[in-house]
Amino acid sequence: MGSHPHPGFQRTTSAGYRLPSTRPSALHTPTAQSGPAVSRGLTGGRRAPQAPRTDGVQQDQLWRELLEAERRGQRRWAQNWSFLKDYDPLGEKKAPVTLPENVPFFSDAVPGSTNQVVGSRVDTPLGQTLIGMDSFFVEGVRKKTLEAELQPV
Repeated sequence: MGSHPHPGFQRTTSAGYRLPSTRPSALHTPTAQSGPAVSRGLTGGRRAPQAPRTDGVQQDQLWRELLEAERRGQRRWAQNWSFLKDYDPLGEKKAPVTLPENVPFFSDAVPGSTNQVVGSRVDTPLGQTLIGMDSFFVEGVRKKTLEAELQPV
């Protein structure tokens, strides 16, 4: 059982992509590249164009151009379409939203951090059940005091 491919067959992957041949054959000559065997592939016998390699300076310049185009688009929208923000989808004028004068920074109903989210629900019946289950399941792996005869002297 050798791993040599049968003559006349091209090696392919399970997805159907053709693998390069390990030895030269008549199928891989430049004149055979335009034949029907090659044009059945996903790219139609042509290699897919590769993205040009860019260095950090070019990437930075492209990023700056992208941001500038985004800002231009925002300014253009503000000039042409910003009047729409004052109307609802039916064309009725929206009532301006008034915000409250004093809003407390902390809330009694909503926990301020993840730790408070967990700690705020310990006194509920579900929280007490979870604490009991935790102590029940962890009891076997906790450190235990050795008996007097096993203590080091």
